[in-house]
Order: sequence, then C-alpha cells, then structure tokens
Amino acid sequence: MEAVRSHLRVLGSAAIVMLAAVVVLGGSAVGLLVLAEYLRDTWLAGRLLAMIGFYLAAGGALVVTLLLPIAVLGPNLATKLFFVRNKALTPEVVRDLVATEAAAVTVPIASGQGVLRVIPVKPEWWLDDSYADDAAPVVAVEDVEYRLPGWDPYDVAVPAGSVDVVAWVPRRSGNPGRRVGNSIPVPEGRVGALVFRPSSIPELPGTVESLSSELTGTLSMFRLSLAGAVLIGFAYTAWRLATG
Repeated sequence: MEAVRSHLRVLGSAAIVMLAAVVVLGGSAVGLLVLAEYLRDTWLAGRLLAMIGFYLAAGGALVVTLLLPIAVLGPNLATKLFFVRNKALTPEVVRDLVATEAAAVTVPIASGQGVLRVIPVKPEWWLDDSYADDAAPVVAVEDVEYRLPGWDPYDVAVPAGSVDVVAWVPRRSGNPGRRVGNSIPVPEGRVGALVFRPSSIPELPGTVESLSSELTGTLSMFRLSLAGAVLIGFAYTAWRLATG
C-alpha cells in the first residue's frame, strides 16, 4: 500500500509540474510567437521574439518529456532511461561504494552534526610527473583543510545540512593542484558520502559529487531530445489521425 501511495504522490507531483510547464512555458511561447507574427514587418523584433518563443516551447517540451516517464514508469526506470553513469561505475564498484557509505563511522558526532565521508578515487595513471607517487588528496570542508593520509575513506564531523567542500591533490612542486568544489548534503546523525575523482590530467580539476549524484549519473540531453522528438512525433500523428 505504501508503494502505491508513493507512486501516486510521484504521479501527482509530475502532473502538477507538467501542467505548470505547459501553462507557463507553452503559454509564453504562444504569446511571443503571436506577437512576433504581429511585428513581422519589424524584422529584428519579430525574429527575436520568435526565437525566444521557440526556445520556451522547446524547454517546455523537454520538461514534459522528462516528467512524463517519471509519472508513468516511476523515478527509478525514468532515471535509467535519461541519466548516464560514469563508465567506471561497474556493478562491483557500485557495491563497494554503497558498502563504504554504510560502514561504521570513525569519528564522534554531537547533536546537530552528521558525518561527511570522503571517498577519494585514485586515478589509475597520471599524465606526467606533476604528482608524487605518494600524493594524497586535500579536502577543505567549510574552509577547514584536512590532509588525508592516503586514498582510504575519511570521515569528518560537520554540522548537518549542506556543506561546502573543495578538494584537490597537491603537486610535486608543493603547489596545490586544480581545485574542484561542490555542496554536499549531510543528514543529522547519519553519513553523507562524497566521491572525489581527481583528473589524471593536471590541467583538469576532476569531480566532487555526492554519492547519490554519482550513482544517479548525469542527464543525457541526447536521450532527452530524442525522446522529445519521438513524443512530438506521436502527438502530431495522433492529431492528424483525429482531424482526418
């Protein structure tokens, strides 16, 4: 029963957002296109309004395309459909990351605090000798630096909520490498894990992502655009069949 209620909540939320997108973005797009047609004799203004209207319509179509599978298939299947994981996240790596997040904490926490678990991932190779063989990450949590002893997971007690994190790997010369930062949510009394993947190329900063974002992946605009085109094609075909 709880699963049914959860699905109904997701369906309702998705339907409300889709309706809002159609009303706000679609209505604005139609209004701008009508105004552009009215001002077609004024070349610059007409073209500019038409272009803005087209982008609003396209944005609304993409929002509906993303939310419709969430409402019909559920969040999990929709995520697999539109989001792409890092190729390094094999099933074995995913199991290890989840097990690392679930491991017991190694630092005491007070009331109102949580544990930020830093999971650094050492590159398999470095492009050049900018980094020493024993180089280890440095993580700044709310401007407080922590020099990790190695590449094992590292726990930091932090106030619960969104925590600003910046990470880098020091270079052989003593200068800090390229820094990368992100805001990581940490629940009170629990573990909020982040994955730091420094780049093998010194000129690139790498990534810092919460473990949940790492496992979800990034939105594929190609897949979303392709699904949007298919959806528009079905809608157009249905409209032509209905109107004879």
